[in-house]
Amino acid sequence: MKGKKTTIALAFLIVILVSVIGFRYSEISGKSPIQPSQKSSQVKNVTKSEEKSNKKSDNEKENKNLKKTEITITCWGDYMNHITQIRQAKATNYDFTDSFAVIKDIVGKSDLSIVNLETTIAKNESDMSGYPEFATHENVVKALKDTGFDVVSTANNHSYDRRLKGIDHTINTIEKYGLKRTGTFKENESTNPLIIDVKGIKVGFFSYTQMLNGFENSMLNSGRDTAVNIINMEQIQKDVDYLKQNHADVIMCYMHWGEEYSDYPSAYQKNTFKKFSDMGVDLVIGSHPHTIQKADVIENDGKKSYCVYSMGNLVSDQRESYGQYYGVEIGVYSDIKIEKIGDKTTIKSFENKPYYVDKYTDDVTTRYVVVPVKQVLNSEINYPRKNTIISKLNRANEHYERIFNKE
Repeated sequence: MKGKKTTIALAFLIVILVSVIGFRYSEISGKSPIQPSQKSSQVKNVTKSEEKSNKKSDNEKENKNLKKTEITITCWGDYMNHITQIRQAKATNYDFTDSFAVIKDIVGKSDLSIVNLETTIAKNESDMSGYPEFATHENVVKALKDTGFDVVSTANNHSYDRRLKGIDHTINTIEKYGLKRTGTFKENESTNPLIIDVKGIKVGFFSYTQMLNGFENSMLNSGRDTAVNIINMEQIQKDVDYLKQNHADVIMCYMHWGEEYSDYPSAYQKNTFKKFSDMGVDLVIGSHPHTIQKADVIENDGKKSYCVYSMGNLVSDQRESYGQYYGVEIGVYSDIKIEKIGDKTTIKSFENKPYYVDKYTDDVTTRYVVVPVKQVLNSEINYPRKNTIISKLNRANEHYERIFNKE
């Protein structure tokens, strides 16, 4: 009996010793004794969480060590001067800045702002004319500069309206006011695309036109066949290659193309955009139809190319009241956000925002004012004539929504 009690006592002591040793191991190792099934589940969850946390932490550390730059580019449509605008501007000594008064902050706050100049510049008052061969006062260029525009695209169907002399004088005027330009060129001048350094982001830019109103052969046989960039896919490929070789972070272009007064892009426009995307062009900005046309995006190997097929008119005297198509009074501007982290550049957003050209007469003359539709309707921008033209702004917004946001 005594031996049996001794055996039980020893067994009890062994159990106590094992428990104590297990407890001490738990304290030293920091691990709690858990059931095998519980241990497997917890390790799996903790491992995933740690991997995600470590990966995020590594990315954050990497991004913090890399330089981050963001820029905004705004692109605007066709600036035109019909003879009515030219005559009415005489009353203000040809001051055209009132057209841009409401959008000046938008243009000025952009890091890069681009516009299509769809007119040549006249040498003097007697030389000015409207449609079909446009030539306007040089103060138009001054107004663009004063508003805050940086770059002028000069390739369009009216580039050759005053032939080679008109091209040269227009270029000289643009340079006089300190604006960059591309699309038309002086004799023996390099036709390479622009590369513009914007806060360390290199923006490559070129512009072409599909037509010259029947003067294509005249220009090509003038002895200066590079005076105007007429769409040529082989040459455009060379431009893109040049920009890549010179390390452009973003490649963009203005294309003057398509069918006038059409709300819809042509097959030619769509096919050409596809070719540009295949080349590696990031942004294609369309003009010429005098009406707005939808935006599009193509993805190639994870890289996206963006296009707005037509921005419409920026300023003109084309009006519905003249029996013309309603859409000529409405345009969009492209608001583009670009981000560069280290060596990687990304288009963060590509928005196209509507505006309406408000034509009215005051005590001095007739005005043509570009009015951002949504910002004025939402009272983000104050426009004194808002209540007067509220129905026109609403109609413009409906037209824009139909073109751009139709499912």
